[in-house]
Formats: sequence, C-alpha cells, structure tokens
Amino acid sequence: MNKITLKEFLNINKNDLKGKTICFGTDTVYGIGVMVDEKIEDGLKKIYQMKKRDLSKPLAILAPNSSTFLDKVEITYPNTSELIKLWPGALTLIFQKKDHIFDSITPLNTIGFRIPNCNVALEVLNHLGLMATTSVNISGQEPLNDINIIENQFSDFIDYLITDPVSTSNISSTVLDISTGEMKVIRKGDLLV
Repeated sequence: MNKITLKEFLNINKNDLKGKTICFGTDTVYGIGVMVDEKIEDGLKKIYQMKKRDLSKPLAILAPNSSTFLDKVEITYPNTSELIKLWPGALTLIFQKKDHIFDSITPLNTIGFRIPNCNVALEVLNHLGLMATTSVNISGQEPLNDINIIENQFSDFIDYLITDPVSTSNISSTVLDISTGEMKVIRKGDLLV
C-alpha cells in the first residue's frame, strides 16, 4: 500500500491507476474504489475480498458531476431533477441503467450514483472520472474512518491511501431507488428527503 497525499496522487498518470484500489475520505465515510475502465475487474476483486462481500451486491459509483453519467441511465422518476439538486451531498440515487452499460460492475438492470460533497473526493474523481466505490469495512460491520485503523486492517487490499484529512459525518449516504418511476427508500442516512 502507498500512503500518499492528494497532491502526490494527482501527479500520477491516470493510465497507471487503472485497476488500482484507492482509499480516500468523503463527506460521509471513508471509501475504497476503483476507476471505471477496462481493468476495473482487477480492483473489484480486491474490494470484494477485503469486504468479504457477496458478489451479488453491486457497488455504487461516485462521480465528479452528473454530466459524467446521466446519459447512461434512464430517467423515469418525475422529480429526478429536484433530487439531483441535492448533489453534491450524502445522497445515492439508484437508476435504471441503459443496456449493457456498467455490466462489469453489476449484472443488475439498476445502478447507484452519488456526487460527494468533499473537496478531496471530488479532486480524486476529477482526476479519474467515475469510480465504483464502497465503504471501508467488512460487510455488515461499521465503516472505518480512521486511516491508521484502515491501514492496519486492510493494507493488503489498498493500492493507494490518500492521507489528506477530511471531515466525515460517519453516517453512510441516504439511498433512494428511483429506477421504477417511483421513489423507494433503501437506506436512511444523514440526508433526509
């Protein structure tokens, strides 16, 4: 594992980060993710092993802005534009995905997106683009938000740990499924909708 500052990380060529797992703070909890590209499966394998996560449970995608993915999903919920105004923030929206897009991340017909309200996370995302991400923990346990604990427990699974401090809420994002044209609350988080 490479412990690295955000400034150092941003100087790494994007091509050299394909398939690599990156851990960084967000506005909610610390996350681990991999760039959405042709080598994504290398990183996904590590993340699922680290979390002991069921392969049927897909990861969400963090994005630097909505224009990076809105053309790849179906907008069926009538008030989607109102929900999008809550970004950046602690809200994950699950959309119907367009045919065969993001199949490397999930075999499901739906996929979740979030734009974090955190400068460190947004800098990472502006550098790499879309990232398949999840919290840093064993599935079913509380997310970890201390980089020393993260390093001690998961250094074998993390390629880069960005050490810049962030202010996390320690509460996972609210998750809303709007893929069917109606809104269903999947997880209640910090953001009340």
